Amino acid sequence: MPMAKQNTTTEEQKKRELGGRLWLAYYNQTLYEKGLITERERNKMALKINGWNAPSL
Repeated sequence: MPMAKQNTTTEEQKKRELGGRLWLAYYNQTLYEKGLITERERNKMALKINGWNAPSL
């Protein structure tokens, strides 16, 4: 039984991380499209977003 709870938690964490990355990528792209950041800054941030892990709750 404890194993099922661990799998659920892991799946929830994966979903949370994916959601977080999607939002960060969206905002990063929006800032670039509006001219608030350069292409270099956008690319640098994209690398950071791809390596980001959501904090555990």
